This record gives sequence, structure tokens and C-alpha cells, in this order.
Amino acid sequence: MFDAEATEKELRSLTSVQVGPETKEYNLLRADEEYRNGNEKDSIYYQVRALFQCADMRLLTEAQELENQLPNASEILLEATPREKADYKRNKFLQNILNYQLKLEKCTRTPKNTAIDSLDFLQDVQDPKVGYARITEVCHQLPEEWCVLQLCKSFNAATTYSTFCEIAAANGDIYVSLLRHCRSPELEPTCLHFNSDALGNLFKEYGTMVERFRRVVTVDPLAVKDHESKAKYWKELHAFEEYLKKLIADLTSVFMPYCFMFLGKRYADAAVQQQTKLIFDRVDEFCVEHRWSNHQRILLSQAALHANRLPHDQMKQLSYELNSNSNNNNNETEALLVYELLKSCATKWQKLEQRQPLAAKRFPIILVVDERLDHMHWEQLAPMQECTRIKSLHSLWRLFKHHKAQIQHGYYMVNIKSGITLVNPDADLENSGRRLRSFLEYWLSHWQHMFETVPTEQFMIEKAFKADCFVYAGHGSSLQYVSSRLIYRNRIKGVIFLFGCDSTRVLSSGLYSALYGAQDYYHGALCPTVVGTLMPALDGNMDNVSANILSQWIAPAEQQIIPWASIDRAAWVSQGTVKALKGNSETLEQQPDYHTGSLSAILANVQMGKVEPKIYNCSVYVCRGLPAWNAAVQELPL
Repeated sequence: MFDAEATEKELRSLTSVQVGPETKEYNLLRADEEYRNGNEKDSIYYQVRALFQCADMRLLTEAQELENQLPNASEILLEATPREKADYKRNKFLQNILNYQLKLEKCTRTPKNTAIDSLDFLQDVQDPKVGYARITEVCHQLPEEWCVLQLCKSFNAATTYSTFCEIAAANGDIYVSLLRHCRSPELEPTCLHFNSDALGNLFKEYGTMVERFRRVVTVDPLAVKDHESKAKYWKELHAFEEYLKKLIADLTSVFMPYCFMFLGKRYADAAVQQQTKLIFDRVDEFCVEHRWSNHQRILLSQAALHANRLPHDQMKQLSYELNSNSNNNNNETEALLVYELLKSCATKWQKLEQRQPLAAKRFPIILVVDERLDHMHWEQLAPMQECTRIKSLHSLWRLFKHHKAQIQHGYYMVNIKSGITLVNPDADLENSGRRLRSFLEYWLSHWQHMFETVPTEQFMIEKAFKADCFVYAGHGSSLQYVSSRLIYRNRIKGVIFLFGCDSTRVLSSGLYSALYGAQDYYHGALCPTVVGTLMPALDGNMDNVSANILSQWIAPAEQQIIPWASIDRAAWVSQGTVKALKGNSETLEQQPDYHTGSLSAILANVQMGKVEPKIYNCSVYVCRGLPAWNAAVQELPL
């Protein structure tokens, strides 16, 4: 079809910025061809390459170069004039400062970077097998508690001359690569390929979903005051709810019976470790006896680890599908044996979880999501699972390396006791501004708040970006108040909440270009965690979700107040009044288990509809970056 060797040689001589979107399409094309030819490992390599967008490399490297230009203590002394050196010898205070800086630089001096430590750890790779080995090496160094799944859409020849809406709606296959799974590092990464006929219609419907919702909810308040207009509005909103439920059900059905892949490893106490070992031993014994491949072994291990979360019809379907890849002629018998094995594992896990509730908890999974699939509701495939998203394995690796010292048991550990909020800066969300002001003054009175004031870039850089936690609530994502270049040039240490419509939705800036959301700029500045939305949401419901997330994850100034879950929601939504529900007088101090340390666990509760039951209100909130744990409200139970 083309000269692959010549094409790769030409591409290696250029950067991805120079060659543009064709680089991604070329890598996706190679991923398709290698998978069809049975070279699964090579396909994974090309998928990982395809998802790494280099268009922002210039800004990332520019920020790094600015940091590298800062002189160290030795250079300062070397460049000093004779008079300055004489002053230095007489000035004990200056000597102490420079001596301290010299010691600090000596302690923090890093060895020369190897290829795996570079921003693009595949940059020097020419052989796909070497690239796959490099990817495996990277994944082995990630926390052992993580499962990392990569979702990638297949090659589409029309992409380079299509608009984003056309690209999103175009038919294609989906690759799900288990880069790090329940049997890592013992067994290598593996990949599944989904090409259901239903995917074509699914992509088409998802391509118009956001605009469909906008048409329903974008109304003139003056035009919906009479009974008939209100009835029409609620009827259309109910119709959209049913439409979205069906859309998510169709997405789930495409991945049946493999939704268990979206479940993470169980909390590893002694009892869980013992039972996990026994179950994996049974799986290994079965796979050896029936000559199953490592691919089958990984999937069966994952299913056995979460067997009590699988309905019996999915167990049976999985048993036959896994067995269909076997070379054995006794397919029916093998399938029944797999089914009985999964049922036995389900019973064992159920009994253990009843005796020991901690056994039911699972570590977060990291979803590496292709930009062309990012608008889809992946969290809904396993809504009870703690989950975060990231745009590429390269981005995850960069965040992990920078924040490694603060990661324990798979969580980025923070101790948030103060922060900064920016609420309704355009002063045109009257009801929302009133609600959030009353909540923040009630729950986070000790924080610094900015209400109904447009921030300067200086405020964003010197205040918001340096806070332990920054909360934005207003239109969009906050990017309208600070340039992307300035974000990249800074280092953001805190967790960021963006409570606005489409706040972390990825968008295109041209006919075809890399898609970016606010989280990509913040992650570029090494911000560890960003919480935001995939699409628009209704103001009152978003305010309720944001208040619930913040109240569960962050402690108030004092404990002698009514927990937010016991506040009269109707009075707060309609009037912005904070008062306890009738008959509730118990204070936060009397509810020691009110808070949750894991941010992604709180988001999972939102995804399950525990805060807002309507699917269009609960399925839009996502966590991006590293899974964070606030030790100020709860200690790790491990």
C-alpha cells in the first residue's frame, strides 16, 4: 500500500509539530495493520505513539528552558566581579545563603536523563519491538496499585480534511489496551479490539449529543413562564434523559461482557492478597491445562478478581467468548468449566466482602483516552469504580515522575486546609452566585474568596496557581482569564476544580488540529489533578454537585456546624439560604465518617446518581490527572 520504511524514515527526520495531524493518522494506520497481521505488541506501540500530541511540545519545552536558565549558586559566584567577591567574603549572611543553596543543589542534582526520562520517551525509537519494551518499562514503574487502560479510535482516512464534528461522528473501531492490569508486571500488556456494527450509530449519536442538549436547555426565561411552555420544556428535557440513558446503555452493550476491565485492583490487605493468590493459581492451572494464551489468562484473571460484580448472564457470555479463542475442540466443555470457575470465585469474594467490607474497595484506574473518544461516558461502564482520565501515557508518565514523592498506595497525597475560590466573575449568574456564596461562606469561611470580580492574570498566577486548592465556578473553564502560554510557564501545585459548562471538554481550534481542554494546559503546568465537566449542565444541579463534592472532600473551618448533607436543599437552591432540614440538629463533629479522602471515590458517587439522580446531571463530572487523597479529612486505610 505504501513504503512503510521510507515513510518512517521521513517522519523521524521531522518533529510532530512540523508534520501536523498526518503523524497521528500514520501511527493509527500502522496500529490497524499490525493488529490485523497478528502483531498485537506492535499495534500497542503505534497506538501509544498516536495518542501523544506534540503540538504543545513547544510550550512545554519553552517553560522548561526558562527554568533551566535560572543560574545556580556556582554560576553566581563564577560571574561575580572582584568587588562583589570581596563583599561576599565579608558578608556572613550572604555566605550562609549561597552555602545553603550549594548544599541544596548538591542534594537535588539529578543524573543525566536516560531515554525513558525524556518528555517523549519514544522519541529515539525506530523498532516497534523496542518501543513496546519501553512502554512496558514505563508501566512497570507506575504504582503497583494502578490499572491503566488506553482507549484508542482506529484510523480514518478522512480525518485530515474533516471538521471535529465529522471526525467525532465518523465510524471506526475501538482498541482497549490493558497497559497495566491485575497481573502486571508478571504478564505483559494486552489489547482488545471492538468493531461492533452498533459503533457506527453510537459515534453518530455522540457527535450531536451536546448540541441536542443545548437546544433543549437554551431557552428565554421570559418565554417559559406560562404552564404550557413549562410543560413543553420539561417534556423535552425528559425526552433527552431517556435518549441519554439509551445512548449509555448502547455504549455499555458494545463492551459487554468486558466491562469488568474498567474495575481496578482490590485494596490489598492480608485476606484479599491471600484470596487473590488462590484465585490466580486456579486461573493459571486452568490456562496451562487447556493451553490458553497469556491474553486469555489476563482476561480470565481480571474477571475472576471481580467475579461477584458480574451478572450470571455476562459470566456465561464471557465464558464462551474467551473459549472461542482457544485451540481446543471441546469448546462447550471448556466454556462450562470457565463459567463454574467464575461462579465459585464470585461466591468466595461475596463471603469475604461480607466479613470484611474493605475487601470491596478498589484502587483507582487510569483511563488514557483518545481525544476522539473523550466526549463519551466511559465512567458509566463501571460507575462505582474510582477513575481518572489522562490524554496520553506520556502525560501520565510526566505527572507521575514530577509528583512521585507524594504518591502513596496509588493516591496523590495532599493536606488541604486552605484555598482560593473564584465565583461568578462575570456577575451574570445571579442565582448560582447567590447559592455558591452562601455555601462557601458557611463551609469554607476560612478560605480566600473572590465573588463577582473579573480576575487579573496576576491574580491567577500569583494567587490561584499557588494555592493548595483552587475552585472556579462560572462560565466555561477559567481559560478566558489567563493565556495558555502563561499557564505553561508556571508550576501549579494544587488541585483544581472547574465548575462550569464544558469546563474540561476537549475542543478543536481549526479544521483539524489537536483537541485541547483546560486540563491539558493545567497538566502542562504539572497540576496534578483537575475536576471538571464533559458538557453543559443546569446551573442549580451543578451548584448542588459542586457543594457536595467540596463538602465531602474538604473540612470546614470548625466542626460545630450542620453537615452539608443535612441542609435544606430546596431552601438553598431557591433562595440561597443555608438552614438545617427540619429535625436535623446533629453536627459534623457527631458524624466522624462524613468526609471521604479519595476525590475519585466522591466522583464515583456522583456518577452513580447519589447526589443528582438525573443521568444528564450526574454523568458529566470527571476527574483528570492523578487520583488525589486529602489526608486532612481521612487517613489512608492501608
